[in-house]
Amino acid sequence: MVTGDEYPGVNRRTERRVRSLSILPRGTLLGALLIAASAVMLASKGLFAKALYTQGLNYHDVAAIRSVLAVPGFVLIAVINGQRTRRSQSFFTPWAIVAAAASGLLCYYLGSLMDFYALTLIQANVERALLFSYPAMVVALQAVLTRRWPPLSTLGALCATTVGIVLVTGAADTTLTAEEIEGVAWVLFCSMTIAIYFLVSARLTLSMGSANFTAIAMTAAGVAFLVHYQLTTPGWLAIDLNAGSALTMLGLVVFATILPLFFMAEGVRRIGASRGALISTLGPPATAIMAYEFYGEILTPAQIIGTLLVVLAVAFLELRSRQRQKTANAAAEHAHNTTEKPA
Repeated sequence: MVTGDEYPGVNRRTERRVRSLSILPRGTLLGALLIAASAVMLASKGLFAKALYTQGLNYHDVAAIRSVLAVPGFVLIAVINGQRTRRSQSFFTPWAIVAAAASGLLCYYLGSLMDFYALTLIQANVERALLFSYPAMVVALQAVLTRRWPPLSTLGALCATTVGIVLVTGAADTTLTAEEIEGVAWVLFCSMTIAIYFLVSARLTLSMGSANFTAIAMTAAGVAFLVHYQLTTPGWLAIDLNAGSALTMLGLVVFATILPLFFMAEGVRRIGASRGALISTLGPPATAIMAYEFYGEILTPAQIIGTLLVVLAVAFLELRSRQRQKTANAAAEHAHNTTEKPA
């Protein structure tokens, strides 16, 4: 999350309306707690997936069932949001709906499918550290779209992220297997889809509201998985989950998908994208701790250093972005006050 302020390019009147599109009451402490909880809950996704793999499910099963079961939850949140914010109407255009659906297909269908496949090839703690490189990808994409080079300090942070990824993945280790290299590549692909999703959502949630945007994106992905699973497997009617697998899947859907994504969106509304991203750096360390506790997955010293590099680089990018935005806001306010003075 590398936008500089909470609602970039939006006037105060619109910002007040945007804030009213959220469900939970406002509050900085509440926002921080929501994002911290979201980071830890999202960090458990890979662990739930690996548990389901050991129970006989494959990555097609986990990705498809998770996506389809999550749709009603996100739709319910959007409906509740609409009932509680009748005075502040969300604005939908055909383009916005198509863009939200397309970003959902890219991130939550293609990206998610490849991510769950990658978890069959690499450790959960490595996967989480790699996924966390998406803010650096956002910066890179913004540089391409605006055709402007980022500042040298930002380029340094991007280089640090790259070095961190190399250390985390062991890319310099010639003993890496072909499967591990493939797993790393798919996680980086997934990270890129998250970056694109973030750029689209940052623009559309201002008018649609985070709950509506997420519901449309997840519904599009759910429909895609509904068709995908029916065509590439024996079909939905052939699914046979025992009680243990059903409970684990429920945990993946509720505690590692619906609630954390909703908490993250609501938390960002209260404390801003920059501070939200800083708090979300809890994710990779949380995954490493849980992976060690539950599966005995241990990071090497080089991987620990790489994880820290990625986390610190993301933190720097957010602080830098916030500082630039404060400077821009101060300049804009000064210019506004100057123009209002009588001649």
